[in-house]
Amino acid sequence: MTLHRSTTPRTPGAAPATLRPDLPSRAGFDSDHPLAAGLVGVEGPALAHLGDLEALWPDRLPDVLELDGGAAGPWHLALVAALAERRGVAPPQGALLHDPLALRHAAAAPAWSDRAALGLGADALCWAGRRLPGLRGARLRVSALTPEGMALTLRSGLALLAATARREKPEHLRAAACGIDIVMPADDAAARDWGALLTTLWQELVAERHGPGFAARPDLIQYRHGASEIAPPGPDAAARLRAALLRAEADELPWPETDPSRPADAAPPLSEPDRAAALVAWRRQRDGNAVQKSLLALREAAKRGINVMGPSVACAKAGVTTGEWGTVMAGALPGAVAKPEPAPPSGVTFLLARPGLDARLPRALPSPTEAHIRGIELRDTGPRRLPSDIVAAVLDDRPQALLLSLPSPQSAQMAIETLAELRRAGFGAMPALGLIEFQLDAPLEKALEAAGLPLKRARSFANGGFLQEIVNLVT
Repeated sequence: MTLHRSTTPRTPGAAPATLRPDLPSRAGFDSDHPLAAGLVGVEGPALAHLGDLEALWPDRLPDVLELDGGAAGPWHLALVAALAERRGVAPPQGALLHDPLALRHAAAAPAWSDRAALGLGADALCWAGRRLPGLRGARLRVSALTPEGMALTLRSGLALLAATARREKPEHLRAAACGIDIVMPADDAAARDWGALLTTLWQELVAERHGPGFAARPDLIQYRHGASEIAPPGPDAAARLRAALLRAEADELPWPETDPSRPADAAPPLSEPDRAAALVAWRRQRDGNAVQKSLLALREAAKRGINVMGPSVACAKAGVTTGEWGTVMAGALPGAVAKPEPAPPSGVTFLLARPGLDARLPRALPSPTEAHIRGIELRDTGPRRLPSDIVAAVLDDRPQALLLSLPSPQSAQMAIETLAELRRAGFGAMPALGLIEFQLDAPLEKALEAAGLPLKRARSFANGGFLQEIVNLVT
C-alpha cells in the first residue's frame, strides 16, 4: 500500500474529529441484518463500506481523527486508509480507540475469543505504526479513575504488547509500543500526578516483561477535560497499582461500564429502509469477483495468523461491507470457548436467552459454578440471538424457566417477539423473567407487561438473591 502526501497542509493544533459508528457497524453487522433493526444510525453514522465513508467526508478527510469502532475498529481503520489512498492524500493523524479486553464487556463485543481479539488488535497496532505515521494504533481509555480502573487499562496495554511479541520481531515490538497511549478521563493536578505514575510504572513493566531498549514515553498519557475527584497518589500508590494489576490479570477485578453512548458527529443521511436499499444497490454495482478474491485472501490471512490489515484494505477497495468482513473474521478466528462445568445435580434448569445486538451480560448473573453449587443448571444461548434462535434453543433444551437478558430497548422488543413465538410453539406456560439493564420508557414497559414478562433490575439483587428469585419462578 502506498500513501501519498497530502496536497493540503495540516492545520496546526486542529481539533480531533470523533468517528463512532452506530452499534451494528461497531459490532460488525450491515444495516440490513435482522439484528440491526431499530439501531441503524442511532448512536452514529452507519458505516458499511467505502462509499459510506466518502459520503461522510465528501470534501476532505479530517486532519485529526479519533476512531471508536468497537469490534470492527480495525476494519474501519482500513476503510479510512483505503479512502486516503484513493484520494491520494495522507491519512489523518490521531488514534484508533481499541481495547480488545474491555470490548468483551461492551455492547459491540466481538464474536471471536479474547486471544483472537488481542491478535487483531496487535495487527492494527503494528500496521498503523508502519503505514499510518501520526496515527496511534491502540488508544486505551481509563474508564474508572481508581487504582483498579487504571490497573485494568494497564492490563490491556500489556496484553496487547504480549500479543504483538508473539507476532513480531523484537525491533518491531519496540516500535509498536510507541503506538499505545492511555486516556485519563480528567485533567487536573491529581490526574496528572497519577498519569506521571502510570508512565513510570508502564516503562518498568515493559522492561521487566520484554527487556530493555524501549523508548521513554513522555506522551503515553492523554488527558480529557474535567475534574478527577481522586486523591493524589501517595507513597504506596505504585505498590497498590502493581497489586491491582496482579488481581486484574487473574480476572479478579470487575470491569466498569465501558460502552457509554455519545452523540454522533454527523447524522446518517438515510433512513433504515433506505439504508437497506442502498446496500442492495452497492452490492450490485461492485465487482463480485474482486470481492470474493479479497475475502478469500482475508480469510486465509486470519486463519494463518498473518496480519489482516493489508487484506482488509484490499477488501475495502473492492467494496466489501462491514458485515461481510465481520462474517469472515468470525468464521476464521477461534470463538470464545466456555469452560466445561461438571454435570449439575438434579434440580432446576434455566436457559439464559440474549436477544438483540447488544452483547453485554447482566452484572448480577451468577457463574455457572455458583449456580451448580445451589443445584441449578444455568445454560446460556450465547449473545445476539433472534427470537427464532431462542425458540429453537427452548425446543432443544426444554428448560424449566427462561431468563431474558435485556440490556437495550431493542433486546426488550425482541423479547416480546420471542414470547409470542414461544406461545405459538406451545410454550406459553413457561415461567420467564426479564433482567433489565436500561431505563424503560412507559410504552415499552406496558408492552412487556402485556406480553406477560415479569421484570427485575439485575442490580437490585443482593448476594444470592438472584438465584433464589429465579428458583421462585418454578417452585
